Amino acid sequence: MTIAVSLVSRRELLYTAPEVLAWAREHVHVLTATPLNRLAEDARAALGSEAGPVALTLARLWWKNREKFPTWREFIADAEGSEQASGERPARWRAARFGGRGMVLDLCCGAGADTIALSLTAQHVVAVDWNMARLRWARANVERYGTAAHSRFLCADVQCHLPAADAVLLDPDRRSSGRRAVSPRRASPPPEVWERIRARTTGLAVKTAPGIPYDEIPPDAVPEFVEDRGECREAVLWFGDLRLSDRTATVLSGGHDDEPLRGESITAGEPETHAVGEVGTVIYDPGPATVRAHLITHLATRLGAWRVDERIAYLSGDQVVLTPFAAAFRVEEVWPFHLRRIKSALRERKIGALEIRTRRFPISPEELRRQFALSGERQATLIFTKIHDHPVAILCGRVVG
Repeated sequence: MTIAVSLVSRRELLYTAPEVLAWAREHVHVLTATPLNRLAEDARAALGSEAGPVALTLARLWWKNREKFPTWREFIADAEGSEQASGERPARWRAARFGGRGMVLDLCCGAGADTIALSLTAQHVVAVDWNMARLRWARANVERYGTAAHSRFLCADVQCHLPAADAVLLDPDRRSSGRRAVSPRRASPPPEVWERIRARTTGLAVKTAPGIPYDEIPPDAVPEFVEDRGECREAVLWFGDLRLSDRTATVLSGGHDDEPLRGESITAGEPETHAVGEVGTVIYDPGPATVRAHLITHLATRLGAWRVDERIAYLSGDQVVLTPFAAAFRVEEVWPFHLRRIKSALRERKIGALEIRTRRFPISPEELRRQFALSGERQATLIFTKIHDHPVAILCGRVVG
């Protein structure tokens, strides 16, 4: 086997140094109350000019990512490795499908978020990455949050000969060209390598960009679009005996401390509603996973709703149905788009806090917000869109439940 090994810099080694971790752990909760320049000085004074900045970086990343890693709160990685790592909830949701597998390969494992989750569900995991520094961080993270006794770590190019496995998780680098790519053809490794891996295992899952072009999804794959914390940052292509039955959108919740992780899914196998009608008493704004999975008409059936325009994702209905797949709003008024009249109407209604949402509208929410001088005690949501090519503004209130 040809092993592709990257050199580990002294700075990268410092991310797992006990004194660095101890300083970061001690100072993470005072970040917002202490000037950054003072913390930088304190870190350098305590640890030196090399280790001090690393400790401060770790503390800042732990604080920044406290929602991304709700229980893996001291996840070890630099800024790039932390950004590229899977969130804890998506990693745990994905790993559940590998439960009970004998040997699972985690290819392009990075700093090991998926490795942690897989080590808790599969019998054995081999984490593979060409970057030795990230592999070291992955080992440290698994030792802290996973099951190290079930895990091995291999520094290698995933295009080389790899150990046999019952199932494989592959996370291709989507930034190999320096910019985030949505096309699998620009990922590393590319789809032709996926095919070779697929031929050697019964189950394969490939993480990909949520904006993947549909005509580039392999015909033997079923995509799942996963939404976490209101964002859809990744999709998974499931192959072989890991395949889902239909194209799926999943919304995650829970997963904090003692609260169990929950996932609710909607699939392309469910009934569709293609009805189009006027704005009713409720309007729904579907979440990003549902939109990316092209499941708007399926969601309409669940909600007893209809589309307000065939070309936009908003749904409407006459009764509120709470759902994790869309935000719901009670409609107060629908106006033709006329900026001066809308400003006047907001003043008359004493609206001082305004959420602005847009779809298929030529003006961004930021640009629209600059047009309003708000004053008053009321809160409201204003939705700007086009219905049958006519720009409209929909004044409404968010339904909380």
